[in-house]
Amino acid sequence: MSIFSTIKNAFVMASVHNGKVKARQELLRMSDRQLADFGFSRELLLEGVSAWPWREDSDEMVAAQSSVNGSAVKPSHARQEIKQAVNELNSYSDRELAELGVTRHGIEEAVRYGRPAVEGVFESHKNAA
Repeated sequence: MSIFSTIKNAFVMASVHNGKVKARQELLRMSDRQLADFGFSRELLLEGVSAWPWREDSDEMVAAQSSVNGSAVKPSHARQEIKQAVNELNSYSDRELAELGVTRHGIEEAVRYGRPAVEGVFESHKNAA
């Protein structure tokens, strides 16, 4: 590997790290509700950049989010609930989805992580543009 490739790789890695640091700072400013809607874990964010991507997408998290009367649902049941919710939303018209703040291509993500821009999450980004 040439010296230029080494320098380029170091620059790319430093840029990626810097981006993660900035993203983490922005995420830490969000409320717990906003973080939950986006599927981020405040505990992982507090651990630092080394815990990136700060999501707990494991079956345990899906089960914990799909609790009934305070008792966790088995992961297979949680996946089934997610599939049922996606199927139901797919049956809605585009107008009905728009009223819910969901696009057709974002249905699964909305079911798993919540709707985008809930509680004005992206307001700071709109102002920057």
